[in-house]
Amino acid sequence: MKFLIKLVLVVMVLVIGGAYLHGRGLPREHVVTSTITLVATPDTVFKVIRNIGAQREWWPSVTSIERIQGARKESWRQVMGMGAGTIEVEIGRVVPGRSMETTILNAEAQGWGGTWFYDVQPSASGTEVSITEEGFVESPVFRTLMKLLGKYRTVDSYLIALGGHFGEPVNPRHD
Repeated sequence: MKFLIKLVLVVMVLVIGGAYLHGRGLPREHVVTSTITLVATPDTVFKVIRNIGAQREWWPSVTSIERIQGARKESWRQVMGMGAGTIEVEIGRVVPGRSMETTILNAEAQGWGGTWFYDVQPSASGTEVSITEEGFVESPVFRTLMKLLGKYRTVDSYLIALGGHFGEPVNPRHD
């Protein structure tokens, strides 16, 4: 039994050490863009995106959400699934019906974070929605994990859930 425990510990050290060494060679910063097309009108889509407080109703990754009272700008505290924990986001620039940005306020404490830029445009078949994430991941181990799980994972999760909210199956496209 002791041998098995030692073997498991050695394997864990090797895996984590390997992930750390691999992650050191990966960039701290990243930029990803995902795009979907919806039949719904741009105004309708933007209203859903802009209503941060209602995300829990349609994005399964959000387990709870509340507005942060007394914040300098409109800010929200979201408890996220997928092991992401609690994040605090601030609404930045908003162009009604067209674009918005959100920035993670507690990024340094989390060891990862960034800004999402939402863009909503009319298209021949309805509405094109793009999200560009400009982010960072501090830990080399978590950079390796992000590479393994996919750097588009969170943005795509949001866009797929947004499509589902409108009853439209979507496949995000990546730039």
